[in-house]
Amino acid sequence: MRLPLPRLAPSLLLLAASAYIVSCQGVSDIPTTPNVPPQLTDPNYVGVVMWKGNASGTGSYAKETTLTPASVNPKQFGKWGSFEADGIVMGQPLYVSQINMGSAGTHNLIVFGTENDSVYAIDADDPTAPAFWQRSYLDPASGLTTMTDSFGGRTALGGKVGITGTPYIDIPTGAVYFVTTLSRNGVPEQWLRAIDIRTGNDFGPGSVKIQASVPGDGKGSVNGQIAFDPSLQNQRAGLTKVNGAIIVAWGSFSDWGVYHGWIMAFDPATLNLLAVFNSTPQAQAVDSANGPADHGGGGAFWQGGAAPAVDAAGNIYINAADGSFNADQSGNNYGNTMLKLSYNGTSFQVLDWFTPFNSACIDLHDLELGSGGIALIPPDFTNGSNLAITYSKEGRLFVVNTATMGHYNAGGDNQIAQEFMVGADTCSDAISGDVAEGPNWNRLYGTPAYWNGNVYAAASNTTLKQYQFENGLLNPTPKATSHSSFGLRGANSVVSSNGNQGAIVWSYEKSAAGGGILHAYDATDVSKELWNSNMNSERDALGEGIGFSTPVVAQGRIIVTYDTRVGVFGLLE
Repeated sequence: MRLPLPRLAPSLLLLAASAYIVSCQGVSDIPTTPNVPPQLTDPNYVGVVMWKGNASGTGSYAKETTLTPASVNPKQFGKWGSFEADGIVMGQPLYVSQINMGSAGTHNLIVFGTENDSVYAIDADDPTAPAFWQRSYLDPASGLTTMTDSFGGRTALGGKVGITGTPYIDIPTGAVYFVTTLSRNGVPEQWLRAIDIRTGNDFGPGSVKIQASVPGDGKGSVNGQIAFDPSLQNQRAGLTKVNGAIIVAWGSFSDWGVYHGWIMAFDPATLNLLAVFNSTPQAQAVDSANGPADHGGGGAFWQGGAAPAVDAAGNIYINAADGSFNADQSGNNYGNTMLKLSYNGTSFQVLDWFTPFNSACIDLHDLELGSGGIALIPPDFTNGSNLAITYSKEGRLFVVNTATMGHYNAGGDNQIAQEFMVGADTCSDAISGDVAEGPNWNRLYGTPAYWNGNVYAAASNTTLKQYQFENGLLNPTPKATSHSSFGLRGANSVVSSNGNQGAIVWSYEKSAAGGGILHAYDATDVSKELWNSNMNSERDALGEGIGFSTPVVAQGRIIVTYDTRVGVFGLLE
């Protein structure tokens, strides 16, 4: 069995850990004294500082030299241990190597947040040890509690809403950015936070309350302004950084209430709000649906937890979900639309966009485009084209040329590079009821994973499918499919490899029975399952699964979440 790395004596470790636990006793009274930026001990450290590891959204971890198809098997690979936190871990954990923790020494850290409004830093090499630090933003005695998830909708957040979106770690400074949702004496609030990765203490000003509005006459407009509503907007998409600004996006709590899609840019040093974009600011008399947020609303940015994708030029790619759409008539409502945005320091601008031909049908039956994010594919196998791949709850995969995204064509999506069905059923007027969901639908969430000319998509109630680029486009007939089938939310996948060798697809699902299962497949042929966490269930089994959870690959480790735990897997010898 694998032995943990040398550590402090237990008594000293507990003393150090307790000294690092900090608590926010009053959000309005957070210290604002400037902090010295942390100095990372290794300027070439390896880290997973955002959702799926980098801004492309492909989930490709191409510098993994420890884990190979030969070594990942039930005998050699398994669980090292897990850490139990104070709440459900909905966002993806992050990882940074070789951080100087002062008297505790230099360590590889896992950083994550919980729905109980806490952030932790734990030891990636000994996850059963006490946390190096925990930062809590609750203070019940002063009226600061988590916000309940009973807004009239279903959120799958487990009763509490705290930190849902995956944080972002800024490489030059070691500052960790994330959003907390909480209740102050029954009044919902949301705050952007910045803390020092070494201590959990405030970085710079530490916090700013989310307050924003845009001009518009859409739903919720008062005197020509639409204001951000912290009780209705769910910060689920991962955070990222673009052109020097921290980018944060918001969706809804399961389409409940008068919501919009919001994306904001913040100064990482001062946390000042720099720019705001709203996806549906215009009143719209004719709409495909008649919910509370229709006729000039909706267009949530949630993406199954995915962060916005960012290309080398700094352009932002993000999907707006169900909502009002009139961009084909020169309007500014972008429901069910893939957007290409620029951020110039003071504002966001729409550069280009694509909306599926059946946007009215998928909007009406909750088969939205915005259930997933966008993967920006390198041009190695695309005949030099810069392609973006995304998909929808309908189970349809889209390949869009980012140089000319095609806008909208009511007659079909033949103006884009490619589209085809991964799932079996398509949206139609024959659907009974408002929501097309259940065991007969092959919905897609998150983003497809990519490696070496292969794209991997794992829809709900069906198998993992491996598609391959041929002559610049994907062959719509899968090269291979897994033998295992996934639960109601499909699976989020990433790929570990050493360049174009030794590739493994890691897929995490919440099974039909509710448990989490981590799978490992040979990336050259996903019909070959190498390992899963139920093969040696006594050692490796996970607890209650988390929908849309995404595995992390970090220097020979696979990091996953389940219920209130963060588990670490790796080679056992």
